[in-house]
Amino acid sequence: MINNKTEYSWPANFPEGIPALEETVPAEGWVYRLARTFPPTQVDFLPHREEKPNYPYNKDQIPLSYGVSVWTKLDKIKQVARNYPYPEQYGNWHTVCGSLCPELGVIPKELTISGHVTLWVQEGAKPHEHISHKVDE
Repeated sequence: MINNKTEYSWPANFPEGIPALEETVPAEGWVYRLARTFPPTQVDFLPHREEKPNYPYNKDQIPLSYGVSVWTKLDKIKQVARNYPYPEQYGNWHTVCGSLCPELGVIPKELTISGHVTLWVQEGAKPHEHISHKVDE
């Protein structure tokens, strides 16, 4: 049990201590995400480690790799999309937005200046049902 008395159930593949509950708070706030499909599906909200299973993570990146990346700033997610010039990487993706809620999982207490947020999604949560509004380009 953590803040807000919300009980969380983490996926079986999460190692013990991930997420570090003393460094997190229940998810909240308006966020953006790049989605392959519109409307988005659960596949659009896979943790990085599931999207890129052979990626070599350093020690500090391991906890983040179990989360889903979202952004609090629209201009930052547009910059992410621009950083990948090949259409097969992001050309046909959609920017979606929506509100996080505690039932989805947790986010870091300390947010980054870049607007990047890691969302650790609890077992059974459906972020695609909350972050589902298409952003007009």
